[in-house]
Amino acid sequence: MKKNIFATNNDWTGLIIRLTLGLILFPHGAQKMLGWFGGPGFAGEMGFFTGTLHLPWIIAFAVIFIEFFGAIALIVGFASRLWSVAIIGLFIGIIFVAHVENGFFMNWFGTQKGEGYEYHLLFIGLAIAVILNGSGKYAVDNIIWKRPVVNNSTLALVSLMLLLGTACGTATAPAVATTGTDVEAHNKQLVERYFNDVWNKGNVDLLDSLLSPDYINHTPSTPNPPKGAVGLKPIVNAIRKGFPDLHYEIRDMVVTSNRVVARVIMTGTQTDTLFGTPPTGKSVSVNQINIEEIVDGKIAEHWRVTDELTMMKQLGVIK
Repeated sequence: MKKNIFATNNDWTGLIIRLTLGLILFPHGAQKMLGWFGGPGFAGEMGFFTGTLHLPWIIAFAVIFIEFFGAIALIVGFASRLWSVAIIGLFIGIIFVAHVENGFFMNWFGTQKGEGYEYHLLFIGLAIAVILNGSGKYAVDNIIWKRPVVNNSTLALVSLMLLLGTACGTATAPAVATTGTDVEAHNKQLVERYFNDVWNKGNVDLLDSLLSPDYINHTPSTPNPPKGAVGLKPIVNAIRKGFPDLHYEIRDMVVTSNRVVARVIMTGTQTDTLFGTPPTGKSVSVNQINIEEIVDGKIAEHWRVTDELTMMKQLGVIK
């Protein structure tokens, strides 16, 4: 068992492959575990996985644990084969949970619903190479397996790793924050749940996990609603009461690390009173532009522009 885990070819190939895998994975793990690089941190990521994606808490914890500690283990070359197996399982799961429906290619031209899985297949391929080759040169696995004399090159590599850790620990978010794939995917799925589960299905209790406690609705359908989910729930219920078949279809989304802009088509038939307007029995189909500000993995602020004139004409309220 020890040989299967720690034995390695003491070569440059293993070193390059494992460092490539570890150094690319580490910022994503640090986003989730520590909130570095503009990420939501452990609490925010656990809330997203369990509240938005409805993953079991143990799966959510495993994703964060593998991305963070697996990356560090690969960088120093500790049990690289074992961590590579875990990474393969992680990325296969990510593909089927979040990316398979988007096809193979990354969303290079912004024409897909989301990112494809070609990047994830590259990770899986690198992890397989580590399993076959081992950690390579300058790895803790070499010390465990062969117990060599520590030379100056090994000491230099260890020093480099310590400097890397120090630099990451002192980096400020503005210096390294980007519209990272993980954060953008998180935000996209958050807004999709907001429309599909809350507005289309009427699951207003889900707002407690999707919205920030200080959520502000800048364009409410009723004046001065309270902050947070408690202010939005009555609005959703009132609109769904007026339009029992209410449906929002997301047509376009622009996603960044802290904001999502969604163009949606709102359809429904008004069979009940809607904010003082008696039931008309008529159907509407109107455009909306929604802007959602995302803070710590939750929707914190909302702006909306609806084609109100078209809606009022379709309802027969005005001509």
